[in-house]
Amino acid sequence: MAIDETTRIRLGIIQKKYGDRLARSTKGDSPPDRREVFIDEFRRILADIFVPTFEAIGRELASSGHAYRIEQDVGEKTPSIEFHLLLRGAPAKANNLIRLFYSAEAAGDGEVIAEVNVYQTLTELTRFRVLSRVTREVAEQMCVDAIEHVFACNAR
Repeated sequence: MAIDETTRIRLGIIQKKYGDRLARSTKGDSPPDRREVFIDEFRRILADIFVPTFEAIGRELASSGHAYRIEQDVGEKTPSIEFHLLLRGAPAKANNLIRLFYSAEAAGDGEVIAEVNVYQTLTELTRFRVLSRVTREVAEQMCVDAIEHVFACNAR
């Protein structure tokens, strides 16, 4: 199917009018990889939301005699963050931690998986595919829910 002659002429005018400016403004640039953009955004929310949230909650737990440790980009799953809960009275072998990591196996741009690990038993907390919805309040609530799970498992 051929396009109408008027349409062809208008497309030519549009390309002549804007094409050179567009070519100059994007010279040598390729469109950003959507997964890279997603990963960069995840790194930003780790730094701006999760690290400060985990540190504040960790300090609150420390005021009750517990301890904590935060590690980033651990193992092969990066970017990632691990919030280790070192609970007073919990066995030394207990690996009480909350972890978030990027999963490239998801369709689209990928996703962030949040899980809690107590005594080598993983429980998925949530998955984030739209990172703009991750707020400090979301991070705090997720973390508090996970901490309740960790305390309950250790209190048996």
